[in-house]
Amino acid sequence: MNTVRLISFLTLTALLFTSCQNNRGGIPKGEKAPDFETIDLHGNPHRLSDFKGKVVMLYFWADWCPACKKEFPETQEYYRKLKSDDFELIAINVSQPRETSEEFQRKYKATFPMLLDTDGKISKQYGIEELPTNYFIDPEGKIARRIVGWIGEPQVKVMINQLSKK
Repeated sequence: MNTVRLISFLTLTALLFTSCQNNRGGIPKGEKAPDFETIDLHGNPHRLSDFKGKVVMLYFWADWCPACKKEFPETQEYYRKLKSDDFELIAINVSQPRETSEEFQRKYKATFPMLLDTDGKISKQYGIEELPTNYFIDPEGKIARRIVGWIGEPQVKVMINQLSKK
């Protein structure tokens, strides 16, 4: 039982440390999230503004990112539980070909929207320097929070609850 407590303590400490690092770089909290237009894996066009009125989590990732590989199954699991009319998770593959995202979608059975950023323009707009990087956008389309690193279901639930009550 002591091992479980130690692991829990270390996990919480890491999450708190990550949270303290979240305000460096990127787009400042309260700024309007830059709109973008790109396609998903099926060639369907998407704009960030299409999701206005929802809490949106932009999840920037790449296949060379070890944390992204580890967290994809967990991300799919909490997306399945949390997806609603009030929340959408959008995965944006950073500067890699479509085939990379297609392989990840098959391997991890991802059902969340997976958008392409093959030329890196979207990730540049958002100041992405480390992966994974997550942006939470409020229903009015403003940046609510930037979190660099792996995030889990508890953090996502908190953000949805905070932002959907505004």
